[in-house]
Amino acid sequence: MNKILTLLLLLPFIGVANLYAQAENESPADTAQAEKPKKQKKYKARKNIKAANRMMTKGNIYAASDKYEEIMTHEPEDVSTAYKLAESYRIARDYKKSEEWYRQVTEMDPVTFPQAYYWYGLMLKMNSRYEAAKKVFDDFRKGYKGDDANLKKWSQAESEGCDLALKLKSDPLPVNITHLSNNVNSPYTDIAPMMWDDTTLLYASLPTDTVIVIDNEKVVTDHYIKLYESTVKGRRDYEKSQVFDKFNLPGQHTANGAFSPDKKRFYFTQCTELKKGKIICAIQVSELKDSVWSEPVNIGEEINNPEFTTTHPHVAPAKKGFETLYFVSDRPEGKGGLDIWSATYNIKKNTYTEPKNAGLKINTDRDEATPFFDAATGALYFSSNGQVNAGGYDIYKSEGNGTKWDDPANIGFPINSSADDMYFRVLDDGKMGYFVSNRPGIISIRSETCCDDIFTYESVRIIHIAVMGFVYDRDDTTHTPIEKATVGLALESSEGILQNIQIGEDTILNHTPYFFSLNLEKEYRVTGSAEGYLSESDTFNTKGITKSDTLWVDIYLNKRDKVYRLRNVYYDFDKWDLREVSKKTLDTAYTIMIENPTIIVEIGSHTDTRATTQYNISLSQKRAESCVNYLIGRGIPKERLVAKGYGEAKLLDDCRKYPECPEDNSKDCPCHQNNRRTEFRVIGDLDAELIYEDQRYEEVTDENQEKKKKEK
Repeated sequence: MNKILTLLLLLPFIGVANLYAQAENESPADTAQAEKPKKQKKYKARKNIKAANRMMTKGNIYAASDKYEEIMTHEPEDVSTAYKLAESYRIARDYKKSEEWYRQVTEMDPVTFPQAYYWYGLMLKMNSRYEAAKKVFDDFRKGYKGDDANLKKWSQAESEGCDLALKLKSDPLPVNITHLSNNVNSPYTDIAPMMWDDTTLLYASLPTDTVIVIDNEKVVTDHYIKLYESTVKGRRDYEKSQVFDKFNLPGQHTANGAFSPDKKRFYFTQCTELKKGKIICAIQVSELKDSVWSEPVNIGEEINNPEFTTTHPHVAPAKKGFETLYFVSDRPEGKGGLDIWSATYNIKKNTYTEPKNAGLKINTDRDEATPFFDAATGALYFSSNGQVNAGGYDIYKSEGNGTKWDDPANIGFPINSSADDMYFRVLDDGKMGYFVSNRPGIISIRSETCCDDIFTYESVRIIHIAVMGFVYDRDDTTHTPIEKATVGLALESSEGILQNIQIGEDTILNHTPYFFSLNLEKEYRVTGSAEGYLSESDTFNTKGITKSDTLWVDIYLNKRDKVYRLRNVYYDFDKWDLREVSKKTLDTAYTIMIENPTIIVEIGSHTDTRATTQYNISLSQKRAESCVNYLIGRGIPKERLVAKGYGEAKLLDDCRKYPECPEDNSKDCPCHQNNRRTEFRVIGDLDAELIYEDQRYEEVTDENQEKKKKEK
């Protein structure tokens, strides 16, 4: 992989180093000599092709494009050079010229270069020609017989992306987009915007006074990305940028700054160019001590694998005393290309957990980059060229908890475009933010899409949705909130409660309700927990909400030491097979056990007094076991369940005092029905000594039962 493509993917720093190489300067002597009449020499195509290929290998992309163009004027039928020319323009992100040359290759020799048709479709898409691109992708998928299986798979996603783009363009976001002036943006690349403080924009850029030339195909000037700052006035007017006075090091690319949530640590990326154009990036951190930023240090090999690149740090709050570090890496344990990873940082111990991959919903077999977690709404924003997209890298939004996420959603036009869109950032007010794009309109030194510039967005209409409430004891008639009760917020999954994604946690303190900010068109579950109680939950959603609102959801908890009747658990007469309606009731018990993952419960089944005592014990035991087997079938471990048949030993009422209740099976009555019940009670915990014996009831025997009848 050449240096420029490596920078594009790892930083991404499109438009740096040799990409901007100009043709070698001509001396006055050369000019004078050129004016003299010369004998026309035969054009040495092979020699020039080798020179152009060397330029490509070394990353001198523009110089290579110029050389390939020259060759094509002399050798217009050279399809191999035409293909390389198309490739060079694609790498340089000159989509229009790349489209044209890929088109010519498909007409000149579609057999030798069948992959050119795929890239032709992609360039059509990057140029916002979605209908034409979709047809090319669909035709390519039907006819491609080449060796690259990925192209056929990707063409399906790209075709779907064309449909998505047309849909998104028809319903754009209510935002205003502003391209920052040349006080910030330069003819080169400008990326990674963030607010250093209330009035300072910090970002990364190639030095604006850099002049890159080629002398015998070697770069002879500084070409390193540096941190820059610009004073912001009202978040709309930016003063002329200057090099930031911290963290930049000679011979290093420095970019991708991110604060810890408390702003006491500053993370950023430094990248070193190794031999053969390979670039390795590593995350550095500086700490604020006595109002002075410390000398940056490498955060360690737990995160920075020295054999692979680690970049794009972003830090999000986690539970008290911990933070979540998101980053991007090409380490081989990923899903393919660049992936998003996360690790938990222990603030007190200054240690990181082993990095975890964000998973298949976020990461693809292509590239993901520039993660940003909005703590106010619990949403992860990132860019990807592997998800179904409108062109190149698009910005996506997903809610989750580091390793488990819901399906990412494309955030839409006009923030996304047919070009590359990255580095989405939300400012504290939630109404404004930054992103980076190479869409037409950028400040360019070559093509209209060569380079990345910084943009702002401002929402014209913003909807704030939140939920709040208290946690109560269900039996407390004073309606006093449970102090120190914990409330968790989760995304409700259509695949069941086990697939729910926990995204927030709050605590009831000093009679202050829990509070969570929410996103639109989502289904949520809030779960309350407190010492001495069973955790309970409630569900709600934000679908169809069209204006700002705060929802109120209270949670009511049951005490652990109570016996809870599972209503509507029915059986046919003299049977123990569960009816379908009974399974729905047992699903409630299943949910309680999922929400309280350590409890051990007894499922107790009871009968009325009709039939013999031993018969009723046997029947009730079989009924209790059918309930337990159902819960085991749903995934509850058998060691957390105990089936107990009590027969008629625990009657709730003496039915003999009701005339309508017979002692035979001639008919039924409400009293008998009330005694025939299934109950749920906690008898222990997996991590504590099991106390099962219940001394409230004496052993059930026929002798004891007959004795009671005689006493009555």
